[in-house]
Amino acid sequence: MDTPTRKSYLKQTPIFSDLSEEELDGLIPRIVERRLKGDTVIFHENDPGTAFFLVKTGRIKIYKTDPHGREQVLSILGDGQIFGDVPAFDGGPYPATAETMTDSEIYLIRSEDFQDLVRQHPEVALKIIRVLGQRLRQAMELVRDLSFKQAPHRLASLLIRLAGEYGSESGEGILIDLPLSRQELADIVGTSRETITRELKKMEREGMLGVNRRVITITDIERLKVWAR
Repeated sequence: MDTPTRKSYLKQTPIFSDLSEEELDGLIPRIVERRLKGDTVIFHENDPGTAFFLVKTGRIKIYKTDPHGREQVLSILGDGQIFGDVPAFDGGPYPATAETMTDSEIYLIRSEDFQDLVRQHPEVALKIIRVLGQRLRQAMELVRDLSFKQAPHRLASLLIRLAGEYGSESGEGILIDLPLSRQELADIVGTSRETITRELKKMEREGMLGVNRRVITITDIERLKVWAR
């Protein structure tokens, strides 16, 4: 990507939108662009935190793995979102694994360069603190759901959240523009693939949603909200 195009993209992102043309000109040479195939691990949990990342296009999942190899997906990130930011502040290792879910393009900034940017522009740090605050709220909601809700209600809560983040209106309802396998849904909800398959069929019979392979369309979100309680 050439410099003008890259600058135009950065100006549209929440993190870098307040930087001046001159400041962006100083940042762009420090950015490395990477194009990755789906199912590519960007970094593993406990790897040294060497870089800060921004999603240009694609989908990235952040997850932790238990001793038996089971994944607990913590978040799914899309265009314009950041990850790998915690080590850029505390100097520690990455607290979770990051992996592409689809073919993706990402920007990489070395931690040292990112720290220099934050020292020069504290407003960037404030914006990232807001992002971290949102993630903390989501993490607390995940802990609450895993602790107090049964799998069907956790799945309903997840679908409502995905509809808010990735949903688009279609003739039949809210189409979730994020193709997820049954196993990926199970990894997020914290249950088995078989349970996810069974509950999706039940929700479909109840008229709350439609399922076409990996594409889910919510047809009655109000009933789904009741189901999520």
